[in-house]
Amino acid sequence: MAIQNITIIGQGNVASHYYKAMTERKFIVKMISSRLPFDKADLQSDIVIIAVKDEAIEKVVKQLPKLFCMVVHTSGYISTKCLKEVSNNYGSLYPLQTLKKGVAIDFSQVPLCIWGSNEKTTADLEELAGKLTRIHYNVDDKGRKTLHLAAVFANNFTNHLFGIAKNLLDKEKIPFEILLPLIDRTVEVIKQNNPYDIQTGPAIRGDLFVMEQHKLQLDETKRKIYDIISDSIMEDKSKQ
Repeated sequence: MAIQNITIIGQGNVASHYYKAMTERKFIVKMISSRLPFDKADLQSDIVIIAVKDEAIEKVVKQLPKLFCMVVHTSGYISTKCLKEVSNNYGSLYPLQTLKKGVAIDFSQVPLCIWGSNEKTTADLEELAGKLTRIHYNVDDKGRKTLHLAAVFANNFTNHLFGIAKNLLDKEKIPFEILLPLIDRTVEVIKQNNPYDIQTGPAIRGDLFVMEQHKLQLDETKRKIYDIISDSIMEDKSKQ
């Protein structure tokens, strides 16, 4: 069965981007609040997508009646098993991208991670994902949890490190933009190489003098971050 009618529960970042991408592709989409009693008519779709914060998924599920359509959530961390009491056809439709409401993005470049409770559900989700993006993978609950953790390291933590770098430069009135070519180059190189193989900097060289001088410029919290990451780099080098 080709999916045509879609109900999105939630009105936040992920829900808003799904709504925009799906309506642009001519799906019939309803986006409803997760904080109001659900109207049964709103749930009569080919698929119900629960696009709320992780901690709110279980609460939403408990409010849903038994459904005959497909039901999925968009979490990278929560197991899909919480949906099995609502529908026999359940799964996940997890977008591996930072999505902010009001910030435009080319959704055709957003990787979607799908998983279905049976072959039919998986096939329908693959077809849906293929209409939304050029990039989609079949990832089960265990793999998706690991992927979510990897994404925290690759995106959330690195963004925080960019913030630290910016604060350091701000103190000297040096524009953060000076780092952008370096950041861009790093991203380009890791597309073709194992990140471990292209590691540079004082930690990989074992330059303890420079590292100690760096730490003199940092407060206690940032020194701990510097030490933990530097120690990890040196430890991984020793294992190679």
